[in-house]
Amino acid sequence: MQNYFYGEYRNTLDDKGRIAFPTKLKEILNGDTVWITKGMDNDKSLIIYSPTEWERTLDILNKKLNMYKSDSRWLYRKFVAPAKDVIIDKAGRLAIPQTLREYANLKKDCIFLGMGSMIELWDAQTFIDEDNKVLESGISSFEELGNLLSNSSLE
Repeated sequence: MQNYFYGEYRNTLDDKGRIAFPTKLKEILNGDTVWITKGMDNDKSLIIYSPTEWERTLDILNKKLNMYKSDSRWLYRKFVAPAKDVIIDKAGRLAIPQTLREYANLKKDCIFLGMGSMIELWDAQTFIDEDNKVLESGISSFEELGNLLSNSSLE
């Protein structure tokens, strides 16, 4: 598990758009630089990658996407173009670029979610609201997990 991000961490965004980067996640990161971009499917979160994982992701995109197709260009416009490399400062804070703060509607209370090869950053209230929508819709993440596990070989 040492190469995967996991856990839920709550921190506060200051007036300058800085937030303490969770120590446990930084230990896994093995460095002071991250890449931040917009979340997927307009979910109003931000995605944080290690430089290695960001490079791997771009490599996959470059190999799989055809820039002569409109959908591919839009994926780049929404996902790659807004990405920023950000250095975690000596105080352990991450300065979230204003355009990305606005996109994710980050206010004061925020949640970092370790998501395996990436980290999501949410405004706390937005995350709670989205989580409640999923619960109300009757979607069962554990049922989906059970289906995935029962259809694969874990040997």
